[in-house]
Parts: sequence; C-alpha cells; structure tokens
Amino acid sequence: MTRIRTNNILAKNRQGKKGLGLGLVFPCAEAIELVGMMGGFDHVNLDGEHGLFSPESIDAMVRVANGYGLTVTARVPTLTDSTINQFLDRGVMGVLGPHVDTAEQAKQLVDSCRFVPEGDRSWGGGAGTFYNDGGLLDQPGSQRTEWMVETNKEMLVMAQLETATAFENLDAILAVDGIDAFAWGSNDLAQSMGLPGQPDHPDVKAAEASVADRIHAAGRKMSYDLMSTIGLPNLILDGARGFLEAQS
Repeated sequence: MTRIRTNNILAKNRQGKKGLGLGLVFPCAEAIELVGMMGGFDHVNLDGEHGLFSPESIDAMVRVANGYGLTVTARVPTLTDSTINQFLDRGVMGVLGPHVDTAEQAKQLVDSCRFVPEGDRSWGGGAGTFYNDGGLLDQPGSQRTEWMVETNKEMLVMAQLETATAFENLDAILAVDGIDAFAWGSNDLAQSMGLPGQPDHPDVKAAEASVADRIHAAGRKMSYDLMSTIGLPNLILDGARGFLEAQS
C-alpha cells in the first residue's frame, strides 16, 4: 500500500462536515504550531498570491503543519505549471487558482494540479513526492502509477472566479472536469463591474448569489461548502482590539 497524505478537508467533507482552517498571508511557523498544539484545526491556507511566501518559507510552513497532521492548501500566484509546482512539490494538497476567466484557464489549473490521466502534473523530487524515494513512498522500484492515482484522490482543486468575464463564461468553465470547488474574489469582481472598492454593493452580491445558484444547480460546490477558514491577521487584530477595550 503506497504512503499517501490524507487531505483533512476532504476527509471531513466525507463525514458531512466542513474543514476548519487557519489562513496566513505571511510566514508564521509558530502560529501553525500553536493551532496544532491546541487541536481542532484541519488545515492551514497560505495566500501565495498576495502573501509574502518564498519557496523556502512554503517548505517550512508545510513541514510544521505535517508534524501536527494539518493539511496545507494555498492560493497560488498564477496558473502556470512551474509556479504551481513550487507549492505542490513542497507538499501542498489543495490549490486555489486565481483569476480563472475561461475554460482554457480552468483546464490549465486542473492539468497543473492533477497527475495523468486526470491532468498533466509534473512529477517532482521534493517533499511533495517523498523525495521520489521508493522506501518513503512505500512503492519500491520506479513504478509510481498507484501513488499518482491515490494522490489525485486527495488533491483539492479550486478555481477563483473574480471578474464579470468569468461569470459570463461560467457554463464553459463548469464543463471542465477536475475542479472540486469555486470561490469568489469580490473586490476584483466589483472592479470589473465598474464598482471599484465596493465589494458589498448589491449588484456584486446579486451577481455572486446568481452564479452560486448556477454552480449548485450543476451539482458543483463553492469553497465555503467545503471549509471555513479564519485569517491569522483577523485573530491578532480582534484579540488586540478586545484587549484595548478591556483596558479602557
């Protein structure tokens, strides 16, 4: 039996529950360690598009998370294979692809995240593939087919729809196999709708609600159906505000 990392989010979903996670926009191994010690969390999410993450810091975050049995997901900066590999080869097991506006981009995202035959992910020799060691993989020799099949089952692929163009192309995007869930980018969507800086504008919310209904009607999921994530900055600021209020 090959050695496969379990995706805690998908495991919770199979129980009819949401995965609970901590979101980071900057490297903080200590925060991952703290929630790991506390227990109750299932995953850690790294914002690789707007956050301050180098390959070395991604590696460190994943290593600490693995030590506490936490799954790591990430929003990647771009949809290019080489960029996504920087995350997958470190051991990231869930990818949110930003700015997916077309079916072609949705397919590119899937191909970068999933091994054949479901995609075209490149095989790496880093921590994500147990350094390509047959003993660590528990799949001796050079055969990797079973590992690739089982890893595909644990990979979470999500597409971020954040422009009016994406909404217009929704039917074609939904026709692409291999995407587990969809997410919004309300600020960028508002800007694309001629409402910059107004993510809570009624027209923006109405457009999101309409598209969510279409996604659900197609038997597909939104990311919020699968998981709930709280950001570390929010925890710090809420705690700091609470402390200041208590002193006043």
